[in-house]
Amino acid sequence: MSNMTIPATASEWITRLADEPDNAQLRHAHDAWLMASEENRADWDETLRVWQMLDMTVPVHGAEWAHRVRANTPQQDRISPVGDIGHSLRTNRPASCASALGHARRSWRRAGIVGGVFATLVACVLLLVSPAVTERLAADYITATGETLVVDLPDGSIMHLGPESAIALDFDEGRRIKLLDGEAFFEVKPDEKRPFVVRAKEARVTVLGTAFNVQSDRASVDVAVEHGHVRVDGSGVATPRELHAGDAVHVMADGQTVMRKMSPALVASWRNGQLIAKDQPFADMVETVDRYQSGWVVVTDDDLAATSLTGFYDLNDPLAALQAMADAQGAEIKQVSPWLVLISPK
Repeated sequence: MSNMTIPATASEWITRLADEPDNAQLRHAHDAWLMASEENRADWDETLRVWQMLDMTVPVHGAEWAHRVRANTPQQDRISPVGDIGHSLRTNRPASCASALGHARRSWRRAGIVGGVFATLVACVLLLVSPAVTERLAADYITATGETLVVDLPDGSIMHLGPESAIALDFDEGRRIKLLDGEAFFEVKPDEKRPFVVRAKEARVTVLGTAFNVQSDRASVDVAVEHGHVRVDGSGVATPRELHAGDAVHVMADGQTVMRKMSPALVASWRNGQLIAKDQPFADMVETVDRYQSGWVVVTDDDLAATSLTGFYDLNDPLAALQAMADAQGAEIKQVSPWLVLISPK
């Protein structure tokens, strides 16, 4: 272990142990980490449970700690729901110039590093001419970096809005919502006469009564259902999809769709400060984490950006989450300044 970084969290440990199941030195170090504190053991128990819920293979020696893994814990108890404290934060927040700039900066990420003075000029230009920024300025609800919001909608449904997200409502004659940017989870009040419709880019999600999550990142859209039934179609969806509890679909820029299964209890885990990824593009997950911190995060290599990521990360500590994600991909992270983080292959 002298030439290797010792994992600091359970999510890092489970990845390393799965990659090196016969590394006795690594296992001894893990034993010592487990015995070091009750907090470490609780972290390990929770991570194993989540790993099993993702249908991921746990390390071959995972059975050695099986007596601490509550395999029969009901799914709804494994990740706590948002409580009344979150509902007390409901408010109508107008779009702000600062938040719009926060969105504009994300369009630079794949282009590289921009100098300080020039970056300011580019920000002003983007703020004036970017259609995405213009949309955000017209949003009914908008959140800043690291901010989440719970909103009571006019029909009695509830919306959870993720960080750096923007949404526009149209409830005059129906129940129509446009996700302009970011991520939102909806708990829909049933109304057979008025379908609940959410649009994200060129994708459309239609429901009668359900709970589901919609995320719009770069050129793709992701939809996942906690319970109920939704239909995903639209001009940007090549093949319409019907989703039920535990179903998720990834809609790519060319309209092609990829279906996957997940535990319903893991849908919209961001509401509890958790990022749980299963075979998700590394760049998309980095963008999700970056919504929780100020500044820029740049993945400097296209091949690294396209790799698949699986893991369990704490959104309450964005920089630590980025470090763990980089370690899992064999990459390195460099904090150039409080406002710029680079992730590159080693």
